[in-house]
Amino acid sequence: MSTRTDMRFQRPGPCRWVWYAVGGTLPERYRPWVLWDLTARTWVLRHFSRVLVLFLPLWLLLLVPGDLSLRLSMVAAGYLTGLYFSLSFMEDASERRLLKHGFPAGLNRRVREEARTGDRAEIAALYAAYLDVERVDRTDGGE
Repeated sequence: MSTRTDMRFQRPGPCRWVWYAVGGTLPERYRPWVLWDLTARTWVLRHFSRVLVLFLPLWLLLLVPGDLSLRLSMVAAGYLTGLYFSLSFMEDASERRLLKHGFPAGLNRRVREEARTGDRAEIAALYAAYLDVERVDRTDGGE
């Protein structure tokens, strides 16, 4: 059985990861990594790390004039509200991210469910390879 280290995918650098975290689409060469990122055992923690990047501008509320406790309360309220909604729509956000990168709907859930009986990295690699072959067949006009 394969391990995660056997997978051959290219990870995005820090700038590209920030772009990905704020909702940007990565180039084609990162597709296997995107699938792995959204189906890994730690996908929930990865989701929260992306969300925390989105919340960084909330710290600008500290620049608003007024009492420090009020400003800290605004930052805390922003974080609590954002984390609540992020948790509520985490599966949908993951699905949209996969769709943006050219994967079919429902693939992330299917990989995670199948991974309960096997290795997630191996299953994600198989799906990524299969979908790449399928895409080439469609663009070449193959049946």
